[in-house]
Amino acid sequence: MRGDGGRTARLVAVVAALALVGAVGACSSGGGGNGGAAPEGATTTTEPPAPTAAELCAGVQLQSPPVTVAQPALTETSGVATSRAHEGVVWAHNDSGGAPEVFAIGPDGADRGRWALAGAQAVDWEDMARGPAPGGGADDLYLADIGDNRFRRTTITVYRAPEPAVGEGATGGTIDGVAALTLAYPDGAHDAEALLADPVSGDLFVVTKAWGGVATGVYRVPAGTEPAADGVPLVMTREGDAAVPAGQLVTGGDVTVDGAVVGLRTYGGVLLWDRTDGQTVPEALAATPCAAPAAAEPQGEALAFDPDGRGYVTISEGATPPVDRARLP
Repeated sequence: MRGDGGRTARLVAVVAALALVGAVGACSSGGGGNGGAAPEGATTTTEPPAPTAAELCAGVQLQSPPVTVAQPALTETSGVATSRAHEGVVWAHNDSGGAPEVFAIGPDGADRGRWALAGAQAVDWEDMARGPAPGGGADDLYLADIGDNRFRRTTITVYRAPEPAVGEGATGGTIDGVAALTLAYPDGAHDAEALLADPVSGDLFVVTKAWGGVATGVYRVPAGTEPAADGVPLVMTREGDAAVPAGQLVTGGDVTVDGAVVGLRTYGGVLLWDRTDGQTVPEALAATPCAAPAAAEPQGEALAFDPDGRGYVTISEGATPPVDRARLP
């Protein structure tokens, strides 16, 4: 994560490293000649610090022209997640009425397979996230069956599934080893369309859709939660409210790989929050966000950060929709 102290520390480290390089070069070049100096014309590069929310809000540019989704069955994109295992691949799923499956979209929009989750059901899938697997190792995919427009569900479900291999030419199949986490709210039914997977703590967070002007609630699923043997749902805890501007409804969300920026998608755009060292996700969301650029989409419900944190992807519902990318130059 990033606070002012962490950012300053990295800059100090870079300056110190450059000073050390200069000192070594001066010692090596004594007595004339090139000595230990870099060859003429050579350049050195350092990886820039991960951008802050403010830097993303002010600097990202919409990539044009966007690629389009080739998979004809993906017509109501409601959740997306970017892959770290497969460069440029975006995972997506349909909204309510769809099957319990995910779709892999290649960097060029090409179909990389249609993957069914073994043993899963789809009541109203609304979001997905890429997040840490229990015990570490490769990322898992988290699918959020959390939609409830009529506020009637006594329980909701988040499915955890291993990410399948999706090389070029992949056609799909079945994902085994799926875990179904049955959850309940502590304060009655809510409609929700956003799931956040915290890469720092391993916790999951369900963010509600604040119909009627009520607060946007943030509910926590502790890291390491496993399906209950007796079928009793885990009662989530309400950890606070997200400072979403009045009248904006949350339809998706994500957290950067380093955990330092939290994003929420609304029908009208993208909101970003910085998360400082030691802060929880709900604590970060309680602050005032900045508004980030977003493509004009007929019904935007999906948001996923790029693995390097320098941009994000949004996709709208509709047939063959564009994969809208916003990136820092």
